[in-house]
Amino acid sequence: MGTAQSSSSEGRPVVVLPETILEGISGIERAISQQTDWFKKWHDRVVVNHDTSAFTVDGIGDIPLGKWYEGDESKAFRNNPGFIVLGERLGQLVEQVQGFLTASPDGEPHPVDDYTHFMNTLLDLNDLVQHLQNDAWRGLTKMDPLTGVRNRHDMMVELDIERERARRTNTLCSVAMVDLDHFKAINDTYGHVVGDMVLRHVSGMIGDQLRPYDMVYRYGGEEFLLCLPNTDLDTAVMVLERLRVKLDQTTMPYGPGGKELNITASFGVAEIDTVEHIVKTIERADMALYDVKKNGRDAVKAWKGD
Repeated sequence: MGTAQSSSSEGRPVVVLPETILEGISGIERAISQQTDWFKKWHDRVVVNHDTSAFTVDGIGDIPLGKWYEGDESKAFRNNPGFIVLGERLGQLVEQVQGFLTASPDGEPHPVDDYTHFMNTLLDLNDLVQHLQNDAWRGLTKMDPLTGVRNRHDMMVELDIERERARRTNTLCSVAMVDLDHFKAINDTYGHVVGDMVLRHVSGMIGDQLRPYDMVYRYGGEEFLLCLPNTDLDTAVMVLERLRVKLDQTTMPYGPGGKELNITASFGVAEIDTVEHIVKTIERADMALYDVKKNGRDAVKAWKGD
C-alpha cells in the first residue's frame, strides 16, 4: 500500500504521506552531512592521532546516521527492504568503530585490514542511503499527493501484472470500486479543506483494514480502487463489508469546533477475468457500484454476470 509509523508486529507497511517523504529526504540529507563531519573528526582523532577520548559509541544511535535511523525522520523509508539492510550495516560499523576505540594489547596501530573493512562498510552505507533516496523520489511519482495512497500513474500496468499473476498461478484476484457517499455535501457544507481531511482519514482507515500486499489507488475525486490479490469474490465481499461497517462507525472531528462527522461508502467488486483486458474487470466493479448507488448507497455488491 501507499498509505507510513514503523512496521507493526504483523508486518503491516508504514503509511506515509508525501510531505512525510519529503521531510524524510531532508532528514537523511542532514544525517549524511553530520555523518561526514563525524567521520572526518573520527578519522583525525582516532585513526591519525590515536586519541579515543572524544568518542563513546555504545550503539548505532551514537553516530549521526544511526541516530537518524532510530528516529522519527526515518519513518518514510521503513517500508523499503533496504532499510533493514542499512540497519545491519550500521551495526557492523558500530562494531568496527568500537574495535578502533579499544587499544591493542601491544600498543601497536590497528591492522590495515581493519581499516579496509571499515571503509568498505562506509561505502556500503553510502550506496544503501543513495538507493533509499532514489526509491523515495520514485515513490513520490506514484503517490496521490493528498492521501498518500497510489495514484493512477501506473495503475493499469500494476493491475495487469496482478491479472497475469492470477492466470499463471491459477489463483483468484478481486478488484473493488469504492465511492464515498454524498461527499459533495461535505465540501459544500464545511469547505474543501475539511473534505481533504476526510479523504485523508478515510484512505488511511482503508489501508489499516487491508493486508500489506493489497493495493489502494485514488481513482479520482472521492473514488478509490482496491486490488485484493489471492481473494475470491465471496471473500472480497466479506472484506469490503467489514470495511463498510468500520467506516460507518467511524467519526472524524473535522467539523466546526471539532464537530464529529460521519460518512458512508458504497462498494462494487468483481473478480479479475484472466482472459479479458483488466479494463473489463474495472467496468464490472463499476457497474456493481452503480447499482449500489442507485439503490440507496452504503452497501456492497458483487458483479456476477447476471
